[in-house]
Amino acid sequence: MNTTVNSKGLTINRLESTLRQYSGKKHEALGSSAPAAVSVLFNVTNGEPCVLMIRRAETLRNHSGQWAFPGGMIEQSDDSPMHAALRETDEELGIKSGDIDIWCQMPPIDTSTGFEVWPYAGRGTDGVKITPEEAEVADVVNVPVRVFVDAVSRRSITVVRKSEVRKLTAYAYEDRVIWGASAQIIANTIDIVMNAE
Repeated sequence: MNTTVNSKGLTINRLESTLRQYSGKKHEALGSSAPAAVSVLFNVTNGEPCVLMIRRAETLRNHSGQWAFPGGMIEQSDDSPMHAALRETDEELGIKSGDIDIWCQMPPIDTSTGFEVWPYAGRGTDGVKITPEEAEVADVVNVPVRVFVDAVSRRSITVVRKSEVRKLTAYAYEDRVIWGASAQIIANTIDIVMNAE
């Protein structure tokens, strides 16, 4: 098993063991926002711990063109938020639930666009075949975990929505900027791992 270390001592093994221990935490719904669920899938790419992200198609109504985690709305037919995250990951990327090992449920976050997002952290099988659904996914990338740890990748951006100005933390990776709910979800995940005793 690969245990390559990045600049802050994060290995895939440390991510897994810490987040599995976190899995006992229970989280309550935050409010009345539309429920959604995403898969935060770690893997080892080129000997380095990475997290799988997608760029949403420009034609989508919500969060078009943004870097995100695979996922979407929780439907009535879903047995649970985790089932929704796995179903959406299969629909968007062709990754079957058998190729995913969920480690834990992360705290939900409310977005400024009216969604309550339930993240599920886990690991995708290294080298699994990915078949993006073109109507929903414009690009797929494995972002090294170090990007979310190293200060050199951190940015502050200003977002104006409905006359409201907000400063947000974002992360730069190559020509990509990861911000909003996705940046908050990965920051929460990395904080849990880095602050574990």
